[in-house]
Amino acid sequence: HRLDETGEGHLLGRVIFPNYPLHEAPDSGSPVIDKLVADSLWPITGAMVAANEQAPNRIWYEMDGKGFAHSRRIQPVKRQFNDADTTIPEDGCLGEITIPYVDAYNSMKPNRSVAYRFYYGTTFWILKRLVDEAETVWYQLLDDRNYGVFYVPAYDVRLVPASELTPISYEVPPEDKSLVVDLDSQTVTAYEGDRAVFMSRISSGVRLKEGGFATPKGYYRTTRKRPCRHMANPANAYGSGFDLPGVPWVSYFTSDGVAFHGAYWHNDFGVPHSHGCINMTPQAAKWIYRWTTPTVPPEYYYYAEKNGTRVVIQ
Repeated sequence: HRLDETGEGHLLGRVIFPNYPLHEAPDSGSPVIDKLVADSLWPITGAMVAANEQAPNRIWYEMDGKGFAHSRRIQPVKRQFNDADTTIPEDGCLGEITIPYVDAYNSMKPNRSVAYRFYYGTTFWILKRLVDEAETVWYQLLDDRNYGVFYVPAYDVRLVPASELTPISYEVPPEDKSLVVDLDSQTVTAYEGDRAVFMSRISSGVRLKEGGFATPKGYYRTTRKRPCRHMANPANAYGSGFDLPGVPWVSYFTSDGVAFHGAYWHNDFGVPHSHGCINMTPQAAKWIYRWTTPTVPPEYYYYAEKNGTRVVIQ
């Protein structure tokens, strides 16, 4: 049942987890009719809300009309190829992966090797546009953690226009904006004065008896931002660690790196999953990034100011 090739624009489901069960009905108790392969692509032909009202995530996807998979390990993606006849500014610019996944290489040479696999919705700072001897157009991307570079085919990356980086509700005084994160309901709500203007489900830090990665309660401000970030942390006594290039739309609110950001490694918002950060869909994280202060100029991949938007974690 694996589907590798579809036309552009169709909504697909990328299977995130290996041997992921495909059920006969949108119910975990129904018979398993197949096990889905990690990174396989299936047309999403429907979305259903499960009958169990107590479940924090009740969304199931119908996969190619064959059966049903819970949304937690299915990333909705599209396949969009891009014009590679581009000009990259001297200081670089922001790019977004617009296909389900692309392998990133350590060089453009014929003997190149794969460094990572980049996924739909991830963002990277583009340093250069290059053309190899076979006339393939590549983008050189910054590894903003190790300060190396990656190479990916240019047509798999969309240049993010400056119009998508402009602030939202710019006319609202900064002190009238606030974000309230409710850890019990796993939601974030944006307020302009007393008026709620945006709400999204989130995945906060996982609480463990040993301490774990619970998101810290308190009062903060969004003082640092990155439109993209390679996040990594080694395994320790509380978890297996992670290595996640291209995390999109990062808005930090603590000095030790807790942030709002997009997540592509799960789709289980409403359930705690993170190592302390506030996971959101990339679309929701982008809204938060644009609505909060400081406003990041399009030519920057890191920006900080002291007095950002108020954040309440409760």
